Amino acid sequence: MISNLTSGFIPSAPTLNPVSSSSASPANTASAESPGKKAELEFRAGRNAAKDYSAVQQSLAKGKGAVETAQAATSDIKESLVKVREVATQLADDSLAAPQREKLQKEYSALRSGIEKSLEGASYKGADGGKGVNLLTDKDSTKVTINSYGSQSELSSSKLDKSLGLPEKIGSASEARELLNGKEGKTSVLAAAEKSVNESSERLAKEDQKLKSRLETATAVSKAAASLESERTGGRSASRAAPDEESRAALLKQAEETRQQLKQQTLGLGNKEQGARSLLSLFS
Repeated sequence: MISNLTSGFIPSAPTLNPVSSSSASPANTASAESPGKKAELEFRAGRNAAKDYSAVQQSLAKGKGAVETAQAATSDIKESLVKVREVATQLADDSLAAPQREKLQKEYSALRSGIEKSLEGASYKGADGGKGVNLLTDKDSTKVTINSYGSQSELSSSKLDKSLGLPEKIGSASEARELLNGKEGKTSVLAAAEKSVNESSERLAKEDQKLKSRLETATAVSKAAASLESERTGGRSASRAAPDEESRAALLKQAEETRQQLKQQTLGLGNKEQGARSLLSLFS
């Protein structure tokens, strides 16, 4: 489940698994600012809103990439678990001949090994080649930045066992039946593995939709902010001033016209999205 965690201004680079909040940072300082002050600070000297939203896009894109990679792995694992159940059902037959049992055991071992590889392969590093994110087996959650104020959301990991608890070998028909049906009224290992993978798949699908929506908004807002910044600076670096009063006046007029146009365009992004609201605050 994705939930908002923190608020503040975005760091200079996209954040995944950020450092401890105990360390000093601009986010901690900005959190003390009043809501009215945030809008004022959005375009203060030295702040590049277009760059900030680009960083938000990168963070969201990496989070979405991690989700999609985990989704692909769960799809493969679910198919393998169906085959594991089929093989275990055959191995549960007491009358099965030894050569056939050995053949099925090898098939089971290959399926189990394939599941382990799929879980390991669910790790996503992204374009920056940083620390891999595995939303199926990581012991910790992953954080992504969702707007230019530095608010973050948490992508939970399923924390699955590397082999889903499946035994290395099914040595007898009774062991096969135990894998299928459990023992002494307890849920079977196979049923528990199927449940955990299905729950992971459903959770990832929901998170993918949320990240998709946020990424679309961040992309639109980033383009709008870049356009506004370009109009505001006349296509020059924000640190370079216009050469004279007449030019500055012309740029201010042009920026104001663009501001009004972008305000109308941004209204269509949906007021429920915080990314759109943070850009709209610039026009108040």
